[in-house]
Amino acid sequence: MSSMVERVARVLQELRSPLVHWSHYEQDARAVIAAMREPTGEMLIAGEREGDIRLYRGHQLSPHIWQAMIDAALEGK
Repeated sequence: MSSMVERVARVLQELRSPLVHWSHYEQDARAVIAAMREPTGEMLIAGEREGDIRLYRGHQLSPHIWQAMIDAALEGK
């Protein structure tokens, strides 16, 4: 299984230049993922509406869970 960084880098590769190896886009992929670290209000509402009960803290989806998930993606987990 590939890491999230690799997945995003491969998408960037497809969009920009399939002839360039995906690892060339790794730094850009990390920046894209990092930009998603702060969930929007709409993301929190959608997560609360559709999310698994384990993602709840009280009645509101915790942004800390989302941030931990993004951090794990950036660490290659």
